[in-house]
Amino acid sequence: MAAVVRRAKDFYNTNYERRPMGTLCVTNALLGIVSDITAQTMTYVNYQRSHRIPPEQRSLNERLPERLHDSSDPPPHFDPWRTLRFATYGFLIAPPVGRWFAFLEKRFPLRPGSGGSATLATVKRVAVDQTVWAPFGIALFFTIMGTLEGHGIQGVQEKFRDAYWPAFKANYTVWPAVQFVNFRYLPLQFRLPFVSTCGIAWNAYLSWLNAASKNIEDKQVAARKEETKYRGMVGSDV
Repeated sequence: MAAVVRRAKDFYNTNYERRPMGTLCVTNALLGIVSDITAQTMTYVNYQRSHRIPPEQRSLNERLPERLHDSSDPPPHFDPWRTLRFATYGFLIAPPVGRWFAFLEKRFPLRPGSGGSATLATVKRVAVDQTVWAPFGIALFFTIMGTLEGHGIQGVQEKFRDAYWPAFKANYTVWPAVQFVNFRYLPLQFRLPFVSTCGIAWNAYLSWLNAASKNIEDKQVAARKEETKYRGMVGSDV
């Protein structure tokens, strides 16, 4: 196992030295795929658990095959286009995040053996990252995903209204500690992959939140269409 990890590290370092930005983009896209597949799997497993039929109910269903099905939501299915959108987001976001990390590296340098001053520089990196990049990065996520889903300005605004604040609050329960470890102990070339790897669960949460807001938007659009149809029918009857 250690040999596999070492070879993977050497392979990554070699490609990073040759094509740093391309390596970050591809790596982040692959980790985005893992994140969304994880999110969709979690959604499916949770659905199965919440819709598990007790034995007594199952036997009743077997005795009454003509029983009408209830009107609950259908089971979730795997959406490859959603995964592709998440991979595209990971690919597109890698350059600005990579340059942001390079800026923090230059602006708040860690001097070897400096002890307390290195810790202070790390705290400054985390503070600036969480004050400047975190709100912007979350906004960028929902903007890119809304655009990739084909929403207009109104759709993106609705996505912000439904999902931005929960994601913003959740960010500060996870990322300050992760970024402290990242900025303090990881070399620059490993910081984005480290964040993306640690963020698989976080990105799965964002993916789920984005999908949930999309479902709300779809239902709102359907409701508006039904309302328009109803008004048209009423108008034609008058």
